[in-house]
Amino acid sequence: MMNQMIPLTVANTLDQSIKQRIEVSAKKTVKQAVQDAKLAPKGQFDVFDAFGKVVSQQNVGEYRDKTIYVGVQRVAGGRGGIPLNRLVELKVDFPSIQPVNQHTDSKHTDMIMLKFPSAGRTTNGFWQIVIHCPNVTNHLPHTYILNFKLGESRPGISVYSGGGPNVHYGSTAKTIPGTRKTAHWVCHGNILPILNNIGEDPIKRMGAYINHIQNLLNS
Repeated sequence: MMNQMIPLTVANTLDQSIKQRIEVSAKKTVKQAVQDAKLAPKGQFDVFDAFGKVVSQQNVGEYRDKTIYVGVQRVAGGRGGIPLNRLVELKVDFPSIQPVNQHTDSKHTDMIMLKFPSAGRTTNGFWQIVIHCPNVTNHLPHTYILNFKLGESRPGISVYSGGGPNVHYGSTAKTIPGTRKTAHWVCHGNILPILNNIGEDPIKRMGAYINHIQNLLNS
């Protein structure tokens, strides 16, 4: 007889060191399974697979012995992330920008990757960063350095590894969202009021934010 209880692992998209193994009825959706196990966050949420695809309404049977990820609800129409058809506007000033596939759907991306000169502060001459921006129109993005090495990288501001300080403008994680890579979070300060003065246009906000990060890392 087929086992009617499905084993799977539930992780948090922003802190994948927190995982819990559960067994749930084969009749459940993955979202129902998370709720029944009391692992759902406060507010609206979605469940994602390892590639960042929303699978909230999929049957748990498709994820036997796999890991699913619980995170902030992906807004229909992409009001949160950067519109892919406007990414070229940011490339004018930041030509190395690329969307990160795991955080990208057909219309928007919630994470971008780029590099820029480090003014001698890194061994390869560049800062290589990713910026997590799932709610760029009205929230702060967060920046993580990919090539941060103690004793070799010398930024002019604070960089927190494996989890940042408890501050109202910081929403860092132990690992870079969607990966198991240790997060080296750039402390960007409380610049949300400045971004809000710019308005809700995601490209204008991201352009100002990236300029801010460049200035901080090379100060």
